[in-house]
Amino acid sequence: MESSHQLKVQSHILRLLGDQLIGHDRLAVFELVKNSYDADASKVSVTLDLHATTPSITILDNGTGMSFDTLINAWLEIGTDSKRSKNGKKRSLEFNRKPLGEKGVGRLAVQKLGKILKLVTKQKDGYEYEFTIDWDILISSSKYLDNNMQIKIIKNEVAKHFKSSHGTFIEITSLHNTDWTRRDIRDLYRLVKSLSNPFSTNDSFNVELNIPGREDDISDLPDVEDMLGNALWKFIFRIDKHGNFRYAYIFNPPRFKNLKPTFKRFTEKLPLTPEDKDDLANKATDRRNKNIFLTPDELNGIGPITGRIYAFLQSSEVLKMMGNSQQLKNWLLAQSGVRVYRDQIRVFNYGEPGDDWLRLNTRRINTPGGKFGTNSIVSYINLSLEQSSNLQEKTNREGFDENESYKMLRRITLSVFERFENRHSSDRTSIDMAIKGEGVTPPFEQAIEKIKKTASKHKLQAEIGPALTSIKNELDRYREVMTASGVAAMNINLAFHEMVHGVDRIVYQLEKNVNPEAIQKTVTHLRSLLATFKPLLKKEKTKSLPAEELTKRVLAMHEHRFPRHEIVLSNRTSDSGEGINFNVKGPINLIIGALSNIVDNAIYWSRYRKERDGGELDAAILIISTWDAELKEGIIAVIDNGPGFQLPEEAIGKPFATTKTGGMGLGLYYARLVMESIQGKLLICPASDLREDLNFSDNYDGSAVVLQFKD
Repeated sequence: MESSHQLKVQSHILRLLGDQLIGHDRLAVFELVKNSYDADASKVSVTLDLHATTPSITILDNGTGMSFDTLINAWLEIGTDSKRSKNGKKRSLEFNRKPLGEKGVGRLAVQKLGKILKLVTKQKDGYEYEFTIDWDILISSSKYLDNNMQIKIIKNEVAKHFKSSHGTFIEITSLHNTDWTRRDIRDLYRLVKSLSNPFSTNDSFNVELNIPGREDDISDLPDVEDMLGNALWKFIFRIDKHGNFRYAYIFNPPRFKNLKPTFKRFTEKLPLTPEDKDDLANKATDRRNKNIFLTPDELNGIGPITGRIYAFLQSSEVLKMMGNSQQLKNWLLAQSGVRVYRDQIRVFNYGEPGDDWLRLNTRRINTPGGKFGTNSIVSYINLSLEQSSNLQEKTNREGFDENESYKMLRRITLSVFERFENRHSSDRTSIDMAIKGEGVTPPFEQAIEKIKKTASKHKLQAEIGPALTSIKNELDRYREVMTASGVAAMNINLAFHEMVHGVDRIVYQLEKNVNPEAIQKTVTHLRSLLATFKPLLKKEKTKSLPAEELTKRVLAMHEHRFPRHEIVLSNRTSDSGEGINFNVKGPINLIIGALSNIVDNAIYWSRYRKERDGGELDAAILIISTWDAELKEGIIAVIDNGPGFQLPEEAIGKPFATTKTGGMGLGLYYARLVMESIQGKLLICPASDLREDLNFSDNYDGSAVVLQFKD
């Protein structure tokens, strides 16, 4: 036996939705102002009157207003789709806006603010209508959401509020919170002013905040334009729907020690940062991004992106030059971060204090060289509401659902930041040099010698000498540990990526019913890969290994990458391969790690140039060895056909110096430390410098990185 029963919804769900849907009072105001935007308002006035006999919050706009039909079939119908048409969201008539509201529940935000709502509305050539809702009385009037819940609408044939105008007026009384602190007031002011994009000219939508009796709470807040004028760097960019990346880089230093301003424009492809490890591991093979540069496909559902970055240095020396340093620091505390706008309207809560949706602060800690945290930048990106359809706002209005499109937006935006930071590095160095003077801190060994000479001059060698020796020995031990652990960590990262791709391949083979022998071969490769990486994690004593065998071990770590990225590899590290084999002596695991990182760089940059230029020439890498019997020196050179080193010569091989998107700038640094630890050298030069001596093709016209070994 079965029977049917009606699903009932109790009326107190309205109170739950109003209270739980919106995070706090400021967001409730935000939702009401968004309704004014949807109504084609050009001006919105928000008034928080806490000193009146009846404290209130009011929102007045000059929008189109609502007809009687709109009131009863849209505003008073919770969850309506009135802002949608069969083909998507309806556009407004005057400003051609796409509505920001879409779920039909934002109006319940008024309950977050107070118990009683009064609404008055009038269209240009229509009557004025008004009604009042006491939420307690309305909800208690019926146990369930049904026809017993009635709201009386008054028709004013002679307008009382909009006598010579049109729009909508909302008044909320019986406020839940009448004890707004100075900080609450300032936060509301900052939010209201950020609803429309303060960084760009937009005459069609302006929001003002009035706080009778509390004007002093915001009177000292600085003007946004004045504060942004203090930024040392500005980066203005646009990514169109085809993935073309255009930007202007502006350096605006204080007048100090011949620092020169810079203004440059660029049009190029955008190199993408590597995918997040968790995202990489959880993604299906066919959805992994295997390209270096942004492609149009990756913008599907996101659309074009525009934005600006204003970057500041908060060092005491720079702030003194700018003047009013404390005001700037206080302003940055409230304004810094990366905001998101759609059709110039704020998407909350990106860019709020404490929000770090791009994880800039974590990245700065992990790779501190020339990176900006959220506290030193004021930035925004702007999206097209129509073309960013895959970015869905959460029901609680606190950001986007974290789907694949959101993750790609985050990756693209972070890639823009990396490009800006790469561009600014040389100017950052010039500021540091100007502040610290030309006498940059000398190397440790030079400092030790200087102390020794001073001690000798004052006849203090006996007292100071043993301490200096102890300090130097301790530093050498730290350097040894750091080098070993650093090389291991970078190769673990490579191992992770290769293991992920290996597992992908097994899954693919199983899905395609590939023969068992092929699957077994892939499994064997994974096991050999683990065996190859395992020695890198151990502390190893000095050993001897032929250069040919050393290179084979390194290439085994990258074996599947060459065909996957369509890279032509030439290995000339044996007598039969036109090179000259010789024995390499030292901690073999560290030397393998160093060479592996150099090969990894060559793979990236050879791919980079091929994708950037769209040329027919294959990405190519040559590894060659030779031995000089007279000097008793051998070399292993890794030569590519990438774009060549783009760093200043003095920065190459220094820690955290890199132009590789997503790179740490440590690979060459560790390689140099490894080679110095065995009395060898790391040499870096254009490929052309070695062509005559090593006799290789003109097609290898990128960079050459050389490991030089002593007998």
